[in-house]
Amino acid sequence: MRLKLVPASRFACGDLVTVRSLGESKHFCIIAIRREENQEPTAVLKALFNETYIIEQPLTELKSLLIRGRL
Repeated sequence: MRLKLVPASRFACGDLVTVRSLGESKHFCIIAIRREENQEPTAVLKALFNETYIIEQPLTELKSLLIRGRL
């Protein structure tokens, strides 16, 4: 099995991430990515574990959890 690093701006549905402004302790799964004209792409995030909320954040605010080997 080969692993490769993927640039941070290349996210897809199902990726596990954190939001830079919310800290490292909150983990999310990307459930959708919205790309509207003349706007930065926005990820729709579902909180993991004991949290039950959905938020939207720009892709530039996200950090991947799997690449760093945190989960």
